[in-house]
Amino acid sequence: MTEYALELDGIGKAFDEMDFKKKLVNALSLRGLGAKKIVALDQVSLKVRSGEIFGILGPNGAGKTTMIKILMTILSPDSGRATVDGCDVVAESLKVRERIGVLYEDSERGFGWRLSALTNLMFYAREYMVANPRERVEEALKVVEMGDDASKWFQKLSKGTKQKVALARALIPDSQVLFLDEPQRSLDILFVLRLKELIKVKFGNPSRTIFLSTHDMRLVEETCDRIAIINKGKIVRIGTIEELKTIFSSMNTASYAIEIVHHPERGIDRFTDELLRIEGVEGARTSGLTKLEVTIRKDRLATLN
Repeated sequence: MTEYALELDGIGKAFDEMDFKKKLVNALSLRGLGAKKIVALDQVSLKVRSGEIFGILGPNGAGKTTMIKILMTILSPDSGRATVDGCDVVAESLKVRERIGVLYEDSERGFGWRLSALTNLMFYAREYMVANPRERVEEALKVVEMGDDASKWFQKLSKGTKQKVALARALIPDSQVLFLDEPQRSLDILFVLRLKELIKVKFGNPSRTIFLSTHDMRLVEETCDRIAIINKGKIVRIGTIEELKTIFSSMNTASYAIEIVHHPERGIDRFTDELLRIEGVEGARTSGLTKLEVTIRKDRLATLN
């Protein structure tokens, strides 16, 4: 493995706003194509260290899935360069695919609905050309706690169980780089807790790099070493959980300087203690003999007036 498992340098990607049918109608009616572009990624640059659990956090439509599809060679970038384990995603796409496992956003795609979960996974194990495919499939099924459901037709499984099968498929290659796109989708609360533990131990491979895409702040907070926040195709911030918590805290609070009249029975320290007992007051510290700096949550300002 290289120092950086994933590198993106100035990646840009845009899509036509108009679908193919409308383009065809416009062309036949001599109106011209006139297609507007929707920017999915706007000069995105970031580096993910080998062995790191890295989260990409953002709302739906922010560009998370587009980024993953470029890294796994499904889409080609319009500009910039991206590598996986030192391999260019465009020029060395086959080498990239040999190095990755993927839980797709549309996780049900690619399965035979009238085949059992086990049969589906055996097909993928042979396609991945893993040694001892049966053994590897059984290991993956054990990790995702499938039990007797492995023998059922895929179409008869619940959405949460189908997500488990898709996760097992991602684990079969035992790759050094694992992409997880909204892995908690449809899972029951107990297995979500189990999933968090599995991510933290990198599914049994300490050197594995995990790239986790989600809009669930709690999931990245409890699993990731670092996260990037993306919005409207741009990286807003990159940092550790603690660093980003500090930023969010400053955005959600307001600070005030208060000067109090000296009172022999109610000193400034006692007044500070009383302030800190009020719901919505996040902090209060003295600044001189008669001044206080008070931090209040913005959502509580109206009730404190």
